Amino acid sequence: MALARTAAVPRLGRALVAAFVFAATAFALFAAAAPAHADPVDPATADQTIQVWVRNNADKAGVAGVGVSVTGDGFDESFTTGDDGKVIVGLEDAGTYTVTLDESTIPAGMGRPNAISRDVQVFSGNKNQPANFLIDPSFAPDATGSGTGDGASESPTETPGASTGSSQDIAGLVIQKIVTGLIFGLLLALAAIGLSLIYGTTSLNNFAHGELVTFGGLMAFTFGNLLGLPAVLAIPIAVILGGAFGWTQDAVLWKPLRRRGLKLIPLMIVTIGLSLVLRYLFAFIWGADRMTLANDPKPFLVLGPVSLRFTDVFGAGLAIVVLLVVAFVLMRTKIGKAMRAVSDNRALAAASGINVERVIRVVWVGGGALAALAGVYVAYYQGLRWDTGAAILLLIFAAVTLGGLGTAFGALVGSLVLSVFMNLSTLWIPENLKIVGALVVMILILLFRPQGILGRRERIG
Repeated sequence: MALARTAAVPRLGRALVAAFVFAATAFALFAAAAPAHADPVDPATADQTIQVWVRNNADKAGVAGVGVSVTGDGFDESFTTGDDGKVIVGLEDAGTYTVTLDESTIPAGMGRPNAISRDVQVFSGNKNQPANFLIDPSFAPDATGSGTGDGASESPTETPGASTGSSQDIAGLVIQKIVTGLIFGLLLALAAIGLSLIYGTTSLNNFAHGELVTFGGLMAFTFGNLLGLPAVLAIPIAVILGGAFGWTQDAVLWKPLRRRGLKLIPLMIVTIGLSLVLRYLFAFIWGADRMTLANDPKPFLVLGPVSLRFTDVFGAGLAIVVLLVVAFVLMRTKIGKAMRAVSDNRALAAASGINVERVIRVVWVGGGALAALAGVYVAYYQGLRWDTGAAILLLIFAAVTLGGLGTAFGALVGSLVLSVFMNLSTLWIPENLKIVGALVVMILILLFRPQGILGRRERIG
């Protein structure tokens, strides 16, 4: 019996060794059969994308049919530029990628590119990170291929975030940054004006205002994408529901708390709690994935170095019209004058016969509608998530503070100034630090004018 037990031990050892060898072989075969690189992602749903733009330096027109390869971080794919000279590459992960042109595919007689390849650093959430190339007979190609990926450089020795090269290219890039900054500033102003009016009439810093922005985008997505309504119906419905959401918040929560005489600090803490509740409720109902609204990525309006989509042009035009309507209401209508009176001196306004609670209710409805429209705009502009409003809330507060607390026109000016500075700062600093640059500008301005650009000193604090 002991002999049999002893003989079984070597057999057990051999079995274990054989099992280990089999497992190792299977793992090696699986690893060899696995794909060696990451697959491309649909640019419409990707969290980060690279926009490659190949242009003829003579007329700045896009060059179609140029082969482009993108490699880096396990990604290795080839693409071809479209009729507009562009190709948008969807990426699953952030990282550093090398964009290389296939010179053999450049049309004969057009010339050579200002760079053969560029290194593009893509941060999480970056959309359309640029990698631009110019083609001209006078260019000597950059064989090293280094660069920041902004596409304006013709020199491999530029520093990260900066742009060197011809003065024409630099001027074009500056103009493009200013235009896109103004467009985003109009988007920001829609949300900031509502927040500023709410603060002016109630002295409440509403940290749940970002969720009003998210709500508008989610309503547009629900009625436009899920229910299939056209945009001309989905957008007004989203704005109306945003106003209704603002009315509901004031009727159910803020008016009862005002009647109880709750002080501003506890009210502010309530807004933070409401923000968290709404944010995770949105994630529970609509999910945590990025949502996109139907948007044609092709250029609709090209003015020199500036290329704009239809949604950029239409959204900016609509924002301007809405802001003009808001200005007319505030300056020329009875309810607008009552809003300004309550904002200036609430007690005096009440003593003069103004129904303060009615004015506050109207402000909440208008602020909710404006925030919802901003949410629709941002959903078209850069996509939508359950926390989109919270992500831009800091910029909204910064714009209101910079423009002047409690003044609608100050919120507009602060939004435009902050957004343009934020975009221009990417000429010298990395893209993911542009918010920091904007906040530094805000701090410097407030050091010299604490009340903000259009604010009054008595509102400080």
